This record gives sequence, structure tokens and C-alpha cells, in this order.
Amino acid sequence: MIRPEFKQILMDQRGAAVILWSCFMISIVIYIVIAEHVLANPRFARGFSVAETLRIVLWALVVVDLGYYAYWKKRYVTSEAMFAESQKTKLFRALEEHKGALEERAAAVVSTYVTRKVVLFAIIEAIAVYGLVLALVGHYLLDQYLLSGLSLLLLAFEFPSEKSLEELVLRVETVG
Repeated sequence: MIRPEFKQILMDQRGAAVILWSCFMISIVIYIVIAEHVLANPRFARGFSVAETLRIVLWALVVVDLGYYAYWKKRYVTSEAMFAESQKTKLFRALEEHKGALEERAAAVVSTYVTRKVVLFAIIEAIAVYGLVLALVGHYLLDQYLLSGLSLLLLAFEFPSEKSLEELVLRVETVG
């Protein structure tokens, strides 16, 4: 059985994931503000000749990114994957004070969960970065709004909920 005080430390790791999730969300809004302010300056408000070609390439990258997001989620963010590959993840410093094999296993699973969620956040944020580039290079503000909205929606969907982490810890306790 996992000690109550260590279980609390495990659950507190969700806070780190939520802080990082918030940073990713805020950065997308910052990208929009940056583009609007840069494009408001007449010196920077001219498009580049490669803008249309770049637009096609970046939209193709969006499709690739969405495919990679789906692959990563299916392959690495399922509870089965978290358990199967958690021994490969380095433990967070806060979780190094485990006592016993069960707590060590729980620490590994929680570290894996948080790490893989952050990777998902980065994959999603790349889509918003493509939108920022489209806005700055070719004045494709609508594209930026669409890609930023998609990124915000996917990030909202990937919010690191307390329930998902509790289920993982409970599974460690019951299965081992």
C-alpha cells in the first residue's frame, strides 16, 4: 500500500503538469498578440514572395503534426503504455523519497504520465507556432486564428485532470 503522505506527493505532481499546461495555453495567446502588433507596424506589414509556398508547406506540417499527435497519444499516453514503459522514465526529484517497490512503481508511472503529457502539449503548440509564422510571413491572420483555436481546443482536451492521475495511482495499488 502507498503511504498517504507519499500518495499526496504523487498527486501534487499534477500541479506541475497544470502549470506547464497553463504556460502552453498562455503562449498561444501571446503568439496572437505578437502577430497583431508586428503586423500593425507598416515596416513589417509587407508579405514575402515565398508566403504562398510556405503556407502550403506549413499546412502540410499541420496535417503531419495532427497525425503525430494521434500516434503519440495512442502509442504512449494510454494507461497500458504508462505501465509498460514507466521503468524507462527518470523519476522526478520530488518522487525519489519512495519507500518500497510499490511506491517506486507509482513514482515511475506518475513521472511518465507528466512527461508524456508535456510532450503532447509541445506537439499541439507546434500547430500554433505554424500559425504565427503564417501570420508574420504572409499576413495569413485567419490561418493563425484557426491554428491557434485548434491548438487551444486540443490543449483543453489534454488538460491533466486529477481523475486520470488518481486512476493511474489506484491501478498501481491494485495491480502493482
